[in-house]
Amino acid sequence: MNNHLSEDQITEWVLGGSDEFALRHLETCPACSREAEELRRAISSFRDSIHAAAQRDLSFWRNQQLAFRERVTGWYPLHWAWAVAMVMVLITAILLMRTPNSPRNNASEDADNALLQEVQGDLAREVPEALAPAVLIAQERNAILTEQAMRQAQTLQKKRRYIK
Repeated sequence: MNNHLSEDQITEWVLGGSDEFALRHLETCPACSREAEELRRAISSFRDSIHAAAQRDLSFWRNQQLAFRERVTGWYPLHWAWAVAMVMVLITAILLMRTPNSPRNNASEDADNALLQEVQGDLAREVPEALAPAVLIAQERNAILTEQAMRQAQTLQKKRRYIK
């Protein structure tokens, strides 16, 4: 277990927190009190540099403004022309590298349509193609049985007529 304060605890104490545990620990621990003092000095020097920057006179800010304008205007004529030229080259390259829409391949479309029609034909069948021979046999058998039944019916009718 670590017996020292965490960075968050030290930071909160330096910024004005009133943690009794942190205060007692800083009084007894030289490592944590040294770290707290270093943090306090860093914050103080940062504050001082901000105050110094804020106290600059108007001439400093005018010089900054002039330096900025010189950089922008010195870059303006020739460099802008080069930048525009490079953008145009880039746009032209992009347009030239784009692949045009490929012409329609009629042979592959015809093959696709033929395949779709074949699939639709297979789906429209009442019996799958593999069972087609069995269906033919069943139809022939039904025709034979129907014919035999009709002969028997005709024979029965003749017998009934003869009996009457």
